[in-house]
Amino acid sequence: MTNRETLEFLFQNKLIDIRRSSLFDSPPPPLPEGLDFQRIEGMMLGLAVGDSLGNTSEGLLPASRRLHLGEVRDYLPNEHAKRRRLGLPSDDTQLAFWTLDQLLEDSALVPEHLATRFTRQRIFGMGSTVKQFLGNLARGREWYRSGPKSAGNGALMRIAPVLIPHLRSPSSELWVDAALAAMLTHNDSASIAACVAMTSMLWQLLARREPPPPSWWLDSYVGVARELEIDHTYRPRGGAFLGFTGPLWKFVEQHVAEAHGKGLPTLEACELWLSGAYLLETVPCVLYILMKHAASLEEAVVRAVND
Repeated sequence: MTNRETLEFLFQNKLIDIRRSSLFDSPPPPLPEGLDFQRIEGMMLGLAVGDSLGNTSEGLLPASRRLHLGEVRDYLPNEHAKRRRLGLPSDDTQLAFWTLDQLLEDSALVPEHLATRFTRQRIFGMGSTVKQFLGNLARGREWYRSGPKSAGNGALMRIAPVLIPHLRSPSSELWVDAALAAMLTHNDSASIAACVAMTSMLWQLLARREPPPPSWWLDSYVGVARELEIDHTYRPRGGAFLGFTGPLWKFVEQHVAEAHGKGLPTLEACELWLSGAYLLETVPCVLYILMKHAASLEEAVVRAVND
């Protein structure tokens, strides 16, 4: 089957945890003539640099990190590099670049091949969701039945390269591929919607010459995600909004906009909803940092690592 036929099969049999919205029939906006492909390289290198800068202290809460390390603006001594100060990738960069490798090998997204690619080498710091996904594959499940329902941020961390095969011939297949690549490991409403929304945002950013206004980040994310999410049972794990129950897009729309309206520093805002690997924490942090610091790659990355 083609990827579109596969997605339609998944929708018809309720095997994918999102709604079939009209987005899947709509092509992405055109990109400018003579797109600078260094921007694509920058997208992937930015992912790796941010991950490498943050992964040596990601287990610390912001206050503890600041107490013991000060503000992290350069690589810390890395135990996997004989305590040298250099950047090493985590599992998230590994999976993102393995995705890119497989896309180049197939000249397209072939989900079954991508699933197999994730089984070939050791994954460093592998999360519990990916571990469960690999276990399901090893027990003989089909790739599209192997991804657990998990609202962790693992699929979102590796989604960026999925747009690369579509740059020369844009079509609505971009959204099909984003959904299939996402549900491979995280067959979860919030996760798949977040991955498709982020793919849409990255695509639009390639056409921009200047950083968008703060409202763009929120509007662009919510505009895509609310048409896809079907699970309205997400709840915060802690923080200031424990009374919330609903979809991720609604949490983002309500609380990120409110924090920005108050002009909160990123650290203070991220402490309101927490800043772990749960998407009700990750996505608000990402959007808020970009609303505040999109004009500076360095400052946005440093704020993400520290706050």
